[in-house]
Amino acid sequence: MSFNLRVKGNITTKVGGTTRMYAKEGVEINSKGSINYYAPEYSYGEPEDPPIKIIEGAVKEIELLTALDQGSDNAKSDKSQPGMIFGNTYHFKVKSYIKNPPVNLSEIKWMLKYHSLSQNKWLEIPLSAKGDSVKITLNDEDMCGRYIYVRAYVSNPETEAEYKEWMHNRFRWFNRLKIHQQIKDRVKDPWKISQEYSSLCGMAALFYIMIKRDPKAYEKLAKQLFRTGQYKIDTYIIKPHEKALSMYETKTTDANYKSMGMQEIDWIVLATTRSGESLNDQFVYNGFENSDMDMIKAVNWPDMLTRMCKEVAGYANAESFGLNLLSIKDKKGIGAKAHDYVSNSDLLELQTINKKYNAGHTILMMIDSDMIEDVSSYNPKNLTTNSHWVVYEGGLNFLEVGDNKFVHFNIYTWGLDFKNDYLPQSRDKKEVPSKYNFLYSPYSIDVESFKSNYYGYIEVY
Repeated sequence: MSFNLRVKGNITTKVGGTTRMYAKEGVEINSKGSINYYAPEYSYGEPEDPPIKIIEGAVKEIELLTALDQGSDNAKSDKSQPGMIFGNTYHFKVKSYIKNPPVNLSEIKWMLKYHSLSQNKWLEIPLSAKGDSVKITLNDEDMCGRYIYVRAYVSNPETEAEYKEWMHNRFRWFNRLKIHQQIKDRVKDPWKISQEYSSLCGMAALFYIMIKRDPKAYEKLAKQLFRTGQYKIDTYIIKPHEKALSMYETKTTDANYKSMGMQEIDWIVLATTRSGESLNDQFVYNGFENSDMDMIKAVNWPDMLTRMCKEVAGYANAESFGLNLLSIKDKKGIGAKAHDYVSNSDLLELQTINKKYNAGHTILMMIDSDMIEDVSSYNPKNLTTNSHWVVYEGGLNFLEVGDNKFVHFNIYTWGLDFKNDYLPQSRDKKEVPSKYNFLYSPYSIDVESFKSNYYGYIEVY
């Protein structure tokens, strides 16, 4: 319906229905306002979008033909969810068109889009493939733990078909909520890093001192290693050995994993780093220790650990003392006990360690775990079964009671907080077994227990 009003020579036309205006520029619209013409008030809503121009051959829908794999849903429910995994090839196909298919299917182009955490921006990756289907191999680690958007289009990738799918973290069976909370806990309290039942004491000491030096560096490393399966520090790359890539498929319910007793982020960081340091292809550490040979594969050799203090932990200087193979062997040799009976060289070295610590340097000590139990031992077999890395934390004190001499100092080991008492009623501390009395402050051990179980140290700063 419409009619005309003539007012002093002007014509006003009123037209029923909806009036639409479209312009690229030059039109100003004030929405949700009101206009008064000495008449009833009229209210106006938001302007409508212009109609979509139907392009011949435009793609409407995409479908995925390849089956997805399960992984953690990364939620509090701790259930599984389907998703794509790194290294797999996925087949996508056009399912429908807005109107008709293009005459030439080679006009259909494809694109990937995702938000990159490493670059903190959205990335659009045009694919060379053309046609109504494409097979995509997802071999970019940066896409792990992200939603991937697959687009197929003839003219406009923004308005045509898009398929959204989750791509699992590289360690896909580990829950991201738990992982990130554990990382947060360790950044706040580095002593919570623990090797538990594994032989990864050297790796635990390494990342403990890394957090003490640069907690943000550890946080970035741990998060990216979990998500992408690798982490690069200059030219050094942390990832499993090529023959231990099965570590990525580990489930927290696996018997091998449960036997280690380790929290998720400690196993990922410590075991993965040590695996990458395997001596050769025949001596590969795969993150599990089901035999004495597996334990030997996890040994943290002094030269290796000294080098990694710089390459991984980021210290400028690292030097070892008394840790060449001959010196270590002599500590458990036939004459070692006689030497310790007449010599206080180890005690003098302990005082040197304390001076360096007080000067702000960091000290990793190689000992036998018998020292923590206050047991004197010169057994050569301990070299492969009891050798242990701890971090010296000051508090050196000597005590003489009659003819008996004792010594005490603080150490970091086994995910325990050396600065506090270990009381059963404490919710945040572990109760230390009585055989580890040395971990209580100010409990002392016999000087002979120290001498017989001490090898040497690494100084870093």
